Amino acid sequence: MLAPLVTAIVAAYNEERHIAECLDSLRRQSYAPLEVTVADDGSRDGTAAVVERFPEVRLLRRSHQGKAPAVNAAAAEARGEILLFLDGDLVYESGYVAALVGPIAAGEEIGTSHATEFVGNPENRWARCLQARSGLPPDRRLVLTRREIAEGSIVYRAIRRADFLRVGGFDDIGYLDDQTLFPKIGRRARFVPEAVCRHYNPERLGEVFATGVWAAHSILHLHGPKALFTYCPPLALVRALGAGFSARSIDRFVYQCVSDWGVFRGLLARVWRGRRRRLA
Repeated sequence: MLAPLVTAIVAAYNEERHIAECLDSLRRQSYAPLEVTVADDGSRDGTAAVVERFPEVRLLRRSHQGKAPAVNAAAAEARGEILLFLDGDLVYESGYVAALVGPIAAGEEIGTSHATEFVGNPENRWARCLQARSGLPPDRRLVLTRREIAEGSIVYRAIRRADFLRVGGFDDIGYLDDQTLFPKIGRRARFVPEAVCRHYNPERLGEVFATGVWAAHSILHLHGPKALFTYCPPLALVRALGAGFSARSIDRFVYQCVSDWGVFRGLLARVWRGRRRRLA
């Protein structure tokens, strides 16, 4: 039997520094046939120019509307029977695609997700702050017990295109949009430890701030406008002082301040836009 065509959708927003390494790693995949589409969510840096150096990669450019709409648009145009949802700041080992696709192609699972994710830049001070804030070691983005692996993932990294389209794709709720398939499908994806990748954490304070702005969408979705109070600058400063003091680290203090300020700015913008729409 012929292996099914797989479409790897790489979501990217201002990933100029890492997208080439990401696409190089997809070139080296052991699985075939594989088509790669970069869903560029309105990047303002040189992301598109880098992608254009890969003639075999399709570039889908859109205005900046969020990751979920960009990925959904790419999925609608994909030719593959199975979709992979990847990110432009991740690098994938050569067996990654084959490991995720295997259980789906065999009819054993509706979806899969990787269970082994390392940090690509553990030496970076802000990358280490994210790890510490997440309660993780400096070099691993995922630390799962055997029980957690057996239970499966609420994040789908691979799924049949027909199933993805049947449930309407990802919901546009921001940072947590990759968790929105699970409630609609009603089954967890299988964790695949053999699928290994490396993730580049934010390396500059501007990226930390931008990540906070993006996270504000999910925070507003979960908690409503009252989240503005939680992330208001005085309370954010108190949390940052506590984090810095507990860790005995100026870096942790600065990281927390910048991240929470990004969330607050993102919340303000979204609440204001929502109010204007209601009054229009």
